[in-house]
Amino acid sequence: MATLNRTAKAFALAVVGAEHVLRWLPVGTHDWSKFVTPAEASAALTGAGLAVQEPVGVSFSPLSGRWTLGRDAAVNYMIVATRPEEPAAK
Repeated sequence: MATLNRTAKAFALAVVGAEHVLRWLPVGTHDWSKFVTPAEASAALTGAGLAVQEPVGVSFSPLSGRWTLGRDAAVNYMIVATRPEEPAAK
């Protein structure tokens, strides 16, 4: 899954920056109170019986116009969750 983190940095960049300053998105697209922290996402996915990997940060560079993966999950992040394998039938 990929989503926005509920941090002050995410509010500043995703809500204020992308909606109000740059006008990349319509104002009101994001509701910061509905952003999900990596811990909350991991807990929900684990609670559903899924195996969860560590979150990976996703950052956008306005200079290059490219997205990169890294450690900074303060704004955008992705989590991979998989269903554990079922034991083989005998």
